[in-house]
Amino acid sequence: MRQIAAIFTRSGGILVFLILEVICLSLVVTFNKDQREIYHNSKSIMSDSMTHGWGEITQYWNLSAVNDSLSGVIAELKQERDEAKFLNTIKQDSAKYSTADFEQQYTYTEAKVISNTINLPNNFLTLNRGIKHGINTRKGVFDARGIVGIVISSNNRYSRVMSILHRDSRISAKIARLNAPGTLVWTSIGNPKLMELKYIPKHLNPKVDDIVQTSGASSYFPGGLPIGKIVEIEEDPQGGNFHSIKVELFNDLSTARHVYIVNNLFKDEFKEIEEGKEDE
Repeated sequence: MRQIAAIFTRSGGILVFLILEVICLSLVVTFNKDQREIYHNSKSIMSDSMTHGWGEITQYWNLSAVNDSLSGVIAELKQERDEAKFLNTIKQDSAKYSTADFEQQYTYTEAKVISNTINLPNNFLTLNRGIKHGINTRKGVFDARGIVGIVISSNNRYSRVMSILHRDSRISAKIARLNAPGTLVWTSIGNPKLMELKYIPKHLNPKVDDIVQTSGASSYFPGGLPIGKIVEIEEDPQGGNFHSIKVELFNDLSTARHVYIVNNLFKDEFKEIEEGKEDE
């Protein structure tokens, strides 16, 4: 009680002043029409601003939840595309394929990027999917804009991805117009938008703005996924037999958030035949 009295003694003048201010403002608003209208108008504007601000906050979180839900739907739709299936029947170009001609080869699991680096010589991502979600090593990762990397390790709930922005990354790619296969590597350390397409023979004629895609010649990615476009073509300075080609990525890995993990149902068979273990 003494402490309260002491506080009032020290600050009593200020408290009395504030109380009188409130009383005066109340009287002015109550008995003056113009001031009363100004007060109610200001109150309405402030209320609307607070409501709008809160609405934007809740809309942001709701939109995030919707994006997470849509990622799962998109993954299912991607599995229905022809690129995700194995063609069992070869027909003439004029013939049409039916559903019976295809067998499911790829399935996709949606995931969210938890952490990501782009400014190191060897960059990695962490995803919120792991063994309990059917994710193990050596699986490709991509998003709506292009390829992202390859899963190299997993625990129960998380996976570690070697980014395509890694010195050891090797991606089987092709120039779409020429159907010319090569290998995509990251040599422009410090530039997360530029990679190099190697082993394109000199007798071919690539052009600036040619589109580069996944070739489908590995077990990580189906063919036809977007990668980027050619922005520079030079002759090998050492007089080799291949072009030196710079590719600008469609994807900006610094903003990667929602991704898809590739599950190749035929991966073991592909690996077996590539390693020469087929039955004779």
